[in-house]
Amino acid sequence: MTFIENLGGMALILTICGLLFVEELGVPLPFAPGDLVLAIGGIAVTGGRVNPVLMVGLTLVAIIVGAALGREITALLGWDRLMKIARPLHAEKPLGRAADLLRRGGWRTVFTARLLPGLRVYTTQMAGITGVRRSTFLAGLVPSAVLYVAGFVGLGAAFGRPILALIHASQHQILLAVLAVAAAIAVVLLIRIGTRRALLSLESGGWTGPLHLRLDSLGILVMPLCLGINFAGHALAVGLKLPLFLDSMGTILCGVLAGPWVGGSIGVLSNLLTSNTFDPVASSYAIVSFAVGFTAGLSRYLSWQRRASGWILLWAVCAGVSALLSTPINLLVSGGQSGVGFGDSIYASLSTRFPHAVAAFVGELAVDVPDKLIAVAGALWIAQALARQPATTEAVDLDLREPFTFVFRSSRWGRRILVGAVCYAFFWLVVPGLLLLGYLVELSRRVRDGQPEVPQWDHRWRKIKDGFVVTSLFVLWSLPGIVVSVIGGILLDPSIELRLGSLGDVLSALGNVWQVMVLVIQMPVWAQYLQGGFRAALDVRAIIHRLRVNPSLTVVVAALTMILLVIGVLGLIALVIGVVVSLTYMSFVWAHLAGIYARLTDPAPRQAKAA
Repeated sequence: MTFIENLGGMALILTICGLLFVEELGVPLPFAPGDLVLAIGGIAVTGGRVNPVLMVGLTLVAIIVGAALGREITALLGWDRLMKIARPLHAEKPLGRAADLLRRGGWRTVFTARLLPGLRVYTTQMAGITGVRRSTFLAGLVPSAVLYVAGFVGLGAAFGRPILALIHASQHQILLAVLAVAAAIAVVLLIRIGTRRALLSLESGGWTGPLHLRLDSLGILVMPLCLGINFAGHALAVGLKLPLFLDSMGTILCGVLAGPWVGGSIGVLSNLLTSNTFDPVASSYAIVSFAVGFTAGLSRYLSWQRRASGWILLWAVCAGVSALLSTPINLLVSGGQSGVGFGDSIYASLSTRFPHAVAAFVGELAVDVPDKLIAVAGALWIAQALARQPATTEAVDLDLREPFTFVFRSSRWGRRILVGAVCYAFFWLVVPGLLLLGYLVELSRRVRDGQPEVPQWDHRWRKIKDGFVVTSLFVLWSLPGIVVSVIGGILLDPSIELRLGSLGDVLSALGNVWQVMVLVIQMPVWAQYLQGGFRAALDVRAIIHRLRVNPSLTVVVAALTMILLVIGVLGLIALVIGVVVSLTYMSFVWAHLAGIYARLTDPAPRQAKAA
């Protein structure tokens, strides 16, 4: 039997619990960090050597009890004694970071700090020093412990089978098995150290976290320029059958100029635009484009664009992120092929000797390395030229935590969101759907006017009227695209196509592009309706004015609309909020974002009145 197979039963569970308990008390265990210990527990669960319920339950108890006791111990030690212990361990900076976070107060701060890499135990210690109330500390400790255990035990369970298969294949090569385990441990430790250093560098560069958006304004022409670069580049690559994608230069450019969320949003919109014109599978890779744009946006906080080594790092990271995320999509969509002949030939030659996942990754990486070299070099060259131009409008701060949490601060939110779920369930009866849409209009109005709370389900006929008017508005805005697409579909008839050529394809593509444009202007149209009703929502000049206030804001909320829809359909958020229907919750989040957008882009008189 192999080493990991011998680790089983209650002995392994108690060993893991003991190590976690000691670490939570504040005793450094560099040879057995909690992340790695829990991952080993996940591997043991996969191998059937431990009871998963006992494993998860006892580790949670060990972490919670250890952290609670650790808080009391450090409270008795005091600041001076703790610093004497921390200096030889070089722990002053992490303790200082934890103290800064805890000064903001509240259980959410404890929850967040306990999940940040490298701050889990330090947060416990500083909670005792700074006098965080026990009830507040426990309110943040318990949910963070649940996520921490679930995440790393799940990670170990997910990768447990391939690790055990590797060890089974090496039963007669014990040295090889030991080396494999040692390599895995080294990778985990390097990732922990690298993540901690990267977060510190990002914070020193001005990054305030993934949910706090500072949307630097780009010129009104820069957004179409980036979309055009992506669209034209990919069209050129497909038309000439080049061994490249050429679809991410504009995404990286937007990320470097305006930050992570703007770059990622441009990537999503580019893929939607391409998918609706000449490359139907492009929408499947929207998450890849978002990740590349987000990564490029993070690089601006590290000042990579200002030095040659930074250019090389950005190229390597973008290529790696793209290949890593594209590989599983390739396996699901096209059996491992990337759609580029060069990469597909590499996959075909390797798939007979290596696992398909490895062959698909190498084939994808072979295309991404030169592709991202061209994209990064071109984007940074253009960024240097555009950086000399002054900003046309002010930057906008947008905190995404507020739309996702305001529901739970509202009175009777459970009943009100369940009514919305019922409306969703019976939307096919028309009236419930119109009622829900009108309710979202009311919610957006409240947020715009500074009252971020889930409203009552009163004045139902007025809400139904609002729902009918808003539905009519978006039907009118979508009508030109629908008409053009229908005409294009008719012209695709073989008997007509022989005489008119590819006119049908062109019209169908134009109709689809119009629908993407309606998605982008969805928020400005909604905001116009909140301000002035039906006619105002058809005022093209007023809509363009809202677009010009901060183009980055418009692009980000358009991308967030698609992201919220996908999350709602998949029901991922149901893991957090239990039985509440995810689409209803996501609709409330969207309506809150729409209210914020309306407030930020309303003409000056309303802003002055609100002030």
